Amino acid sequence: MSELDLLNLARSTTEHEVAWFAQMLTINFAMVVAIYYFLNAAKMTLKLFSFFAYSVGMIVLLGQMLVEANVKVGTIEALRVLPAAQLSRPSVKYLAVSNSWLALATSITFNLSVWLLWFGVLYLLFFSERHWKARDGQTNI
Repeated sequence: MSELDLLNLARSTTEHEVAWFAQMLTINFAMVVAIYYFLNAAKMTLKLFSFFAYSVGMIVLLGQMLVEANVKVGTIEALRVLPAAQLSRPSVKYLAVSNSWLALATSITFNLSVWLLWFGVLYLLFFSERHWKARDGQTNI
Protein backbone atom coordinates (compact mmCIF):
# COMPACT_ATOMS: atom_id res chain seq x y z
CA MET A 1 0.00 0.00 0.00
CA SER A 2 1.14 3.52 -0.67
CA GLU A 3 1.56 6.17 2.01
CA LEU A 4 -1.60 7.90 0.82
CA ASP A 5 -3.57 4.64 1.02
CA LEU A 6 -2.34 4.07 4.57
CA LEU A 7 -3.17 7.61 5.64
CA ASN A 8 -6.64 7.38 4.12
CA LEU A 9 -7.22 4.01 5.79
CA ALA A 10 -6.16 5.36 9.19
CA ARG A 11 -8.46 8.35 8.84
CA SER A 12 -11.34 6.20 7.63
CA THR A 13 -11.02 3.89 10.65
CA THR A 14 -11.29 6.95 12.90
CA GLU A 15 -14.42 7.99 11.03
CA HIS A 16 -15.91 4.53 11.52
CA GLU A 17 -15.09 4.50 15.23
CA VAL A 18 -16.83 7.85 15.70
CA ALA A 19 -19.85 6.62 13.74
CA TRP A 20 -20.11 3.48 15.90
CA PHE A 21 -19.83 5.63 19.02
CA ALA A 22 -22.62 7.89 17.76
CA GLN A 23 -24.75 4.76 17.33
CA MET A 24 -23.96 3.81 20.93
CA LEU A 25 -25.05 7.22 22.16
CA THR A 26 -28.29 6.89 20.22
CA ILE A 27 -29.01 3.50 21.80
CA ASN A 28 -28.24 4.87 25.25
CA PHE A 29 -30.48 7.90 24.91
CA ALA A 30 -33.25 5.62 23.63
CA MET A 31 -32.81 3.40 26.69
CA VAL A 32 -32.93 6.39 29.05
CA VAL A 33 -36.17 7.57 27.44
CA ALA A 34 -37.61 4.05 27.59
CA ILE A 35 -36.64 3.72 31.25
CA TYR A 36 -38.13 7.10 32.10
CA TYR A 37 -41.43 6.55 30.33
CA PHE A 38 -42.24 2.89 30.93
CA LEU A 39 -39.45 0.52 31.94
CA ASN A 40 -39.20 1.96 35.45
CA ALA A 41 -42.66 0.57 36.13
CA ALA A 42 -42.22 -2.66 34.15
CA LYS A 43 -41.91 -6.13 35.61
CA MET A 44 -38.48 -7.67 36.07
CA THR A 45 -38.78 -9.98 33.04
CA LEU A 46 -39.29 -7.04 30.66
CA LYS A 47 -36.44 -5.16 32.32
CA LEU A 48 -34.14 -8.18 31.94
CA PHE A 49 -35.12 -8.71 28.31
CA SER A 50 -34.64 -5.01 27.53
CA PHE A 51 -31.24 -4.97 29.19
CA PHE A 52 -30.23 -8.16 27.36
CA ALA A 53 -31.24 -6.69 23.98
CA TYR A 54 -29.50 -3.42 24.85
CA SER A 55 -26.34 -5.29 25.89
CA VAL A 56 -26.30 -7.32 22.67
CA GLY A 57 -26.50 -4.11 20.65
CA MET A 58 -23.74 -2.50 22.69
CA ILE A 59 -21.50 -5.57 22.32
CA VAL A 60 -21.98 -5.60 18.55
CA LEU A 61 -21.08 -1.92 18.30
CA LEU A 62 -18.14 -2.30 20.69
CA GLY A 63 -16.89 -5.26 18.65
CA GLN A 64 -17.01 -3.19 15.47
CA MET A 65 -15.18 -0.36 17.22
CA LEU A 66 -12.47 -2.79 18.32
CA VAL A 67 -12.11 -4.12 14.76
CA GLU A 68 -11.64 -0.57 13.50
CA ALA A 69 -9.20 0.23 16.32
CA ASN A 70 -7.07 -2.80 15.45
CA VAL A 71 -7.03 -1.87 11.77
CA LYS A 72 -5.98 1.64 12.77
CA VAL A 73 -3.15 0.35 14.98
CA GLY A 74 -1.88 -1.81 12.13
CA THR A 75 -2.11 1.09 9.71
CA ILE A 76 -0.19 3.42 12.02
CA GLU A 77 2.47 0.73 12.47
CA ALA A 78 2.74 0.42 8.68
CA LEU A 79 3.10 4.21 8.35
CA ARG A 80 5.85 4.24 10.99
CA VAL A 81 8.01 1.71 9.14
CA LEU A 82 8.04 3.83 5.98
CA PRO A 83 11.26 5.84 5.55
CA ALA A 84 10.84 9.06 7.55
CA ALA A 85 12.54 11.17 4.88
CA GLN A 86 9.95 10.14 2.31
CA LEU A 87 6.85 10.81 4.42
CA SER A 88 4.62 13.70 3.45
CA ARG A 89 3.87 16.45 5.98
CA PRO A 90 0.29 15.24 6.59
CA SER A 91 1.58 11.75 7.46
CA VAL A 92 4.26 13.17 9.76
CA LYS A 93 1.67 15.31 11.55
CA TYR A 94 -0.77 12.40 11.77
CA LEU A 95 1.89 10.18 13.32
CA ALA A 96 2.88 12.97 15.73
CA VAL A 97 -0.71 13.32 16.94
CA SER A 98 -1.03 9.53 17.17
CA ASN A 99 1.94 9.51 19.58
CA SER A 100 0.66 12.41 21.69
CA TRP A 101 -1.13 12.64 25.00
CA LEU A 102 -4.25 13.64 23.07
CA ALA A 103 -4.44 10.26 21.32
CA LEU A 104 -3.96 8.48 24.64
CA ALA A 105 -6.61 10.61 26.37
CA THR A 106 -9.04 10.04 23.50
CA SER A 107 -8.46 6.30 23.61
CA ILE A 108 -9.01 6.16 27.37
CA THR A 109 -12.14 8.31 27.07
CA PHE A 110 -13.56 6.10 24.33
CA ASN A 111 -12.98 2.96 26.41
CA LEU A 112 -14.27 4.37 29.68
CA SER A 113 -17.32 6.01 28.11
CA VAL A 114 -18.60 2.70 26.75
CA TRP A 115 -18.51 1.20 30.23
CA LEU A 116 -19.91 4.34 31.83
CA LEU A 117 -22.88 4.27 29.46
CA TRP A 118 -23.48 0.57 30.09
CA PHE A 119 -23.29 0.88 33.88
CA GLY A 120 -25.46 4.01 33.74
CA VAL A 121 -28.25 2.15 31.99
CA LEU A 122 -27.79 -0.81 34.34
CA TYR A 123 -28.20 1.51 37.33
CA LEU A 124 -31.18 3.39 35.91
CA LEU A 125 -32.96 0.20 34.95
CA PHE A 126 -32.44 -1.90 38.07
CA PHE A 127 -31.24 0.25 40.98
CA SER A 128 -32.88 3.66 40.70
CA GLU A 129 -36.39 2.67 41.76
CA ARG A 130 -36.37 4.97 44.79
CA HIS A 131 -35.67 7.95 42.51
CA TRP A 132 -38.72 7.16 40.38
CA LYS A 133 -40.90 6.77 43.45
CA ALA A 134 -39.65 10.07 44.87
CA ARG A 135 -40.45 11.79 41.57
CA ASP A 136 -43.97 10.36 41.48
CA GLY A 137 -44.62 11.48 45.08
CA GLN A 138 -43.74 15.13 44.40
CA THR A 139 -46.41 17.69 43.69
CA ASN A 140 -46.00 20.53 41.25
CA ILE A 141 -46.80 23.98 42.61
